Amino acid sequence: MQKHIKFLLPLLIALTSFTGFSQKNTTLLNGKVKSIKNDVSNILIVNLNSKKSTITDSLGGFTIEVKRRDSLQFTAVQYLTKNVFITDTIFNKNLVTINLLDNVINLNEVTVTPYNLTGKIALDIERLGIKPAVTSSSLELPNADIEVMTQSERLLLEADRGKYIRLQTSEDYGKVAQILGYASLSVIINTHKIMNRVSGRTKSFEEMVARDENMELEKEIITKFSKKTMSQNFNIPETSMDAFLTYCMSQKDFTELSKARNTMEIWEYLKAKSIDFKKTGTPNK
Repeated sequence: MQKHIKFLLPLLIALTSFTGFSQKNTTLLNGKVKSIKNDVSNILIVNLNSKKSTITDSLGGFTIEVKRRDSLQFTAVQYLTKNVFITDTIFNKNLVTINLLDNVINLNEVTVTPYNLTGKIALDIERLGIKPAVTSSSLELPNADIEVMTQSERLLLEADRGKYIRLQTSEDYGKVAQILGYASLSVIINTHKIMNRVSGRTKSFEEMVARDENMELEKEIITKFSKKTMSQNFNIPETSMDAFLTYCMSQKDFTELSKARNTMEIWEYLKAKSIDFKKTGTPNK
């Protein structure tokens, strides 16, 4: 009996050690992104091994599940893309601080004459004595903050204005009729609205408005992530990114993203649609 115990004891110790190691195979890594100048919120972080992703909060903090030897990619338009390898030290500390470099576009030296500008906006404005632009908002005029409608929205409003049927008012009869007192109660049928609906003109304008909204959302997506970032993470050739975005815009639920305006939700939506898009036959890298 003692012989069996002596044999099983090392085996139990080995199994216990193995179990303990397995439990620590993954961990939730806590991290913080830092930058001297730019905003550190909404920076996309992707685990290139597990394909899990997250974004930084307003202070640059984040949490993401990692394993040893994983690689994290940090991406934002205002920063250079950075990859971080999860070493044993990072894994054991369960904490990492990432310093990102600004994505500076170098231009050839330009001399601006005759004003001898320094390139420092605040100083140049002070030297030139430029006054702030006068706008309706700066003057605090009524309705200054109302969003200007697009041409498609104005056309839709004109085509579909008013109710189908309404009661006739004294203004419809005219002041003379009101004075003479022979105005009677009647209804007015909005033939303009009905004809636009029947002919399909209203529907055409509605589609134009939806298309404009989708294009604005597409611009926002490219600004947030860039085509290169999406190409690398979704395994779609960069030359096919326009086709991929067009595919997304054609989906019925694409317009719902404009309501959310949440970076992480948009990223997860695009990631899910990239899988469907590749099933259509688009070649991988």
